[in-house]
Parts: sequence; structure tokens; C-alpha cells
Amino acid sequence: MYQSMKYYYDVSDGICTRDSIANYLNTDNASICQFLYFLDIDDIASYVESSYYTDKDWHFRYKVSSMIKLIVVKCYRNLSFEKTISTLTKEEAQLLSFEDNNGIMNLPSPATLHHFVKYRLGKTGLDEVMFKIGKNISKNTKIRDAKTDSTPLEASRYDKYADYNPHYNCKMDKAHITMIGTLPICMTHTKGASHDSPELKKHIDALVEMGVDIDTYALDGGYDSFRNHADIWYKLNAKPVIAYSSDSKVQYEGMMERIDHWVNKMWKLGGSIHMKYEEKLHFLYENGREKQVGMHLRNKNIKDDGFDEDYSHRGECERVHNHIKWTVKFDIRRMKNSSKKLYSVMNFVAYQLLVATNLQNGVKETNSFTNYV
Repeated sequence: MYQSMKYYYDVSDGICTRDSIANYLNTDNASICQFLYFLDIDDIASYVESSYYTDKDWHFRYKVSSMIKLIVVKCYRNLSFEKTISTLTKEEAQLLSFEDNNGIMNLPSPATLHHFVKYRLGKTGLDEVMFKIGKNISKNTKIRDAKTDSTPLEASRYDKYADYNPHYNCKMDKAHITMIGTLPICMTHTKGASHDSPELKKHIDALVEMGVDIDTYALDGGYDSFRNHADIWYKLNAKPVIAYSSDSKVQYEGMMERIDHWVNKMWKLGGSIHMKYEEKLHFLYENGREKQVGMHLRNKNIKDDGFDEDYSHRGECERVHNHIKWTVKFDIRRMKNSSKKLYSVMNFVAYQLLVATNLQNGVKETNSFTNYV
């Protein structure tokens, strides 16, 4: 995935010509299937085949990559499983590679597509696909600022399972989304009244597992805790840029004098006043003083004249979240309670793959696909 790719197709008189996504960037009402033709997900498909299929031949009646792309079509067009299949033209089916070696169109039934999503992949499989896409994105971008924020997944006012959130004045669940720049990396789903801060650990751990290389990690005040500051710095080797309240004060235990004091006091564990600055913080973090490290890091932010500039990157969250909601179905109205997490992740994965298509093909406006239908 994310290698430079060449696409060819036969035109007339046996002439072979090169097609490029650039030919469709300024074309109105181009099919989303034409766009997905330029998406390479062979590595994702191979993983799904090896992890979620047995060795029975009938399980491979349809190409897994084609089925995944068909999910993207469903989410982008916001159609039911039945209408996704019934409205697909022959040309679109060809672009999604549903044509067999004999030139016969072999489309799955709506029930087959539904089974692939809900039972073949399920929430676990979609989470793993999301992780692999996010990892590929993070490895192939030079952007070095990350951010996490939550956004409401609005529910029906009659939904007895959804929480009422007084801040948003509606019943809802929450999607917690991590991005690098404007590129979606991962998402988790929680109840609508849950707090943001406890969810951050899952996102930090995911970024660590992906091996991301970032300089800053921007978050709003809902994530302001000493532990979050320390975890971001220690686990991701990044500067925590977390908004603090206007009445926040410099913490005494976070001053450099107290850092030195505790390093020296723990000399029996290997602490030394002569350690380098970062060694002191690592030592304290690894020996039960995480909160003190977090105090020190937040003190630095309070005193940092460049904090506001670093924090300004977080403003992209609301813009991209709104764009996701405009592009795919990103609410939980008319969904069974047991299916809410599954379908919210499915739509997020679909958006990731749209972004991945632009990334693979060198399109600068990575979050732009409004001219496709």
C-alpha cells in the first residue's frame, strides 16, 4: 500500500493507454467507483483473507479488496445494502473488479455484503483494518503534529440507550478521533456522556503500536491531566500541547528544583543530580513519579510563549469532523444499539480509505472528494 502505482486499460483497436486519477480531479459527477479504482488495498485484503477466512474455496467467491471497496461505496452514497448492490452499474462493477476471468459480472447479494461486514469482519475486524490503514497513513506522511478530539454521534431523541449530553443539547454517543494533520488515524466509540480524558490512553497506545513519529500532540482542556502530559511525553517522545484553564498556576512540585530534589532523594534506585535533563524525567516517570513529570511539563507550557501557535493546530479537528459527517453517515439515528459501534467504525474506515486513495495518488487536497457521486 502507498507505493507509486500505474494503471492501464484497453481502449479501442487494442491500444493500451494510461489512466490517471488526475483525469478526474476536475470532472463533476465522476463515479466514486472510478475514484476507488486507483486505490490499492491488496495488503489489507491479504490480511483479512488470512485472518477472517478459512481455506475453503467458496469463501473466496468475491475478491476481498472488491468487497471492502463496495463498503466504501455504501458509506459514501449512504445507501442500504440492498440499494448499494441494485444501483451499481456494470461499468462500476468492472471498476471494483467484480468481473471474473470469463467476463461474467459476479456481484454479491445484499445479504452477502451485510454478512461480510457484520459477521465476517465484525467490530474486531474493522478495528484491525482501521489500525492498518492508520499505520500506513502515519508511515507515509511528513506531517508531525497529532491531535485527538471527540465529536458527537447524534441519536434520535427517542433512543432510550443514548445518553443526553447537556453540552451538545442532544442524545448522542461519542466518536474519539485521532489525526495526524488532517489525516484520520484511529477512532474509538463511547457513550455520549463519557469523559474524554480516560479514552486518551487507548489512542496513545495505538500511536505507540503504529510507531508514529510526531513532534506535538494537541488536545483541548477536557484532556488536561498531569498523567496525560507525562504519558504523551514519555510514550510518544512528543510535546504535550494540552489547553489549560486561565486560572492554572505553576505547580511547585513541577519546578526544576523539586525535580532535582526527588532524583537525588531516590539515589538508592539509581537517581543522580548529575543526570541529563531528560534522563531525570525518564527516571522519575519509571519510578512512580509520573504525576510530578506531568506537573513539570504543564509548567513549561504555561511559561511557553509559543504554546498558542502549537495549540492552533487542534483547530483542524472541528473542520475535519464536520467534513467526515458531510461525507459519510456519522450519526447513530435509526441504528440498533448493538450495531452502533460497528457501523460508526465502518463509516470511519470508509473515510480513511477515501483519504488513502488521494494519498496514494499524490493528490494534495487529501480530504477532497466532493466531485464524486
